[in-house]
Amino acid sequence: MEIKQDKFGTYYVEGYTRRQFTVFTKDDTCKRGEYLEEIDVMADTVGQARKIARFILDRDYIPGLRIARVVLNW
Repeated sequence: MEIKQDKFGTYYVEGYTRRQFTVFTKDDTCKRGEYLEEIDVMADTVGQARKIARFILDRDYIPGLRIARVVLNW
């Protein structure tokens, strides 16, 4: 899977329908309702957005971050 980034900082995989999701991440220090990072992702489904975000987190971010919430942006 080749993940690209557009000029606005949104990550996507070539060939997916372009619906934008925001993936909120947190670690052990975050309290309820607090998020550490937000990642913008273009994907078809929530599952694809999670998969792309997990790949990006493992590659570029702190290893202890986990996906807490995925929101579809209208």
